[in-house]
Amino acid sequence: MSIDPKELKSQTTSRRLTPARGLMQVLVCLIVLVLGGGIAWLFLGTADDAGRQQPAERSKRLVEVQVAERQPHTVTVTAWGQVTPSRSLNLTPRVSGRVTELARDFEAGSVLAAGEQLLQLDAQDYELSLTRARSALTQAQADLTLEQGQQAVAQREYELLGEDVSDAERALILRRPQLDTARAVVASAEADLADARLDLQRTEIQTPFEALVLSRDVAEGAEVSTSTTLAELVGVKTWWVELSVPVNALKWLSFPGQGSEGSTVTLRYESVWPSHVTRQGRVVRLLGQLEEGGRMAQVLVAVDDPLARLPGNEDQPRLLLGAYIRGEIQGRTIEGAVALQPEWIHANNTVWLMDENDGLAMRKVDIAYRDAERVLVTEGIEDGDRIVTSQISVVTEGMPLRVQEVDTSSNVAGGSDV
Repeated sequence: MSIDPKELKSQTTSRRLTPARGLMQVLVCLIVLVLGGGIAWLFLGTADDAGRQQPAERSKRLVEVQVAERQPHTVTVTAWGQVTPSRSLNLTPRVSGRVTELARDFEAGSVLAAGEQLLQLDAQDYELSLTRARSALTQAQADLTLEQGQQAVAQREYELLGEDVSDAERALILRRPQLDTARAVVASAEADLADARLDLQRTEIQTPFEALVLSRDVAEGAEVSTSTTLAELVGVKTWWVELSVPVNALKWLSFPGQGSEGSTVTLRYESVWPSHVTRQGRVVRLLGQLEEGGRMAQVLVAVDDPLARLPGNEDQPRLLLGAYIRGEIQGRTIEGAVALQPEWIHANNTVWLMDENDGLAMRKVDIAYRDAERVLVTEGIEDGDRIVTSQISVVTEGMPLRVQEVDTSSNVAGGSDV
C-alpha cells in the first residue's frame, strides 16, 4: 500500500492545529458561564428584594381618605309641607233676593280686585223699603216740630200761672215726656232709613279683598238667602306653606320676634317646576301642636305674591293650593364644624382616621347636626385629619393602611354653606 504525500501532509497539519482550537473553545465556554452567572445573580438578587418588600405592602389595606378642615357651616333643615291660603272666605249675601246679574269675570280661577262687583240681587223690594223709611222719617220729624211748638205754648202758660210745683209736675206741664217721645221716634226713623240704605247697597255683592275665585256656587236667576254660599274666595297677597319639621331641628331655626326675622326658606316643587326654579319664603310662626306621633312640629312659612302677579315677579313660578312641596330652611351657623357624609359615621358615632403612622384610628365625635346628606361634627376631628372614606368589613385599631387617593378639598361634604 502506498501513501499519498499530500494526504500525509494534511493529517500532520490537522494534528498540529487541534490544541489551539480547543483552547479557544474553552475560553468561549468560560465567558458564557461567567456572563450567565452574573445575569442570574442580578436577577435572583432583585427578585429576592422584591419578595421581601411586596408581602409587607400587600398586608396594608388600600383605602381612600379625605383631609378635614374646620369651617363655618349653615344648618339647612329640609322639610315637606302643603300650600294653604292665609285668608279664605265662603262668600254669603247679607240680604235675600233673586240674582239678576253676574259679573263676566266671576268664574273659578279668576283673580278679582278688592271692591269689584260680583253679582246683583233684585233691588226693587229694598228700594221700596227705602222710600217707606224716608217717609217715616219725614213724618217723625214733623211730629217733633209740632210737639216742640206745643211745648213752647206750655212754657208760656206755666210762667203765667206762677205756681210752685214739684219737678215731676213741672215736667208734665211742660210736655217734656211728649217731646222726648217725638225725638225718639225721629231717631228710630233715622235708623230705619240707614238700614234701608244698607240693605239696598247690599244687593250689590262685591269682593271684600283681592281674591282668587276657587269656586262659584250660584247662577243668574237663583234665589239666595243669607245662608247661601255664593263662592269660595282666597286672598292672593300671601299664602302659607305648613312644613313638618323634626322637633330636634327647631333649635336651629329663627322665628320672628324680639327684633329678629324668621329664617329664609327656599321652596322647590320638582314634580312641576324645573329643578333650578325656586320660590322664596320666610318663617312666620311655630304652630302650637305636634303632628300625630309627636315627632314633627308644624312651621308656618309665608310666601308673598304666590301667583307671581306683581311687577318683577312675572318670571317666578305660581304656587298651587294643596301642592306638597319641599322647603329648605336656612338655619343658624355652626362655627368650626367639619362636614361629613353620613356613611362615614360608624357605630357609636365613631369616625375612622388614618393616623401619623398610617394606621387606622377609631375616634368618637360630637355631632351637632345630621340630615340625609351630611353630618356636621364639632368635636373629635381637627384640621388636617385624614378621614378614611372606604368601607372596611373588619376593622381593628391600628391596622396598617395605605392611601389610594388623598383629597385636600377644604370641605369633605359639599363645601361651606356660608
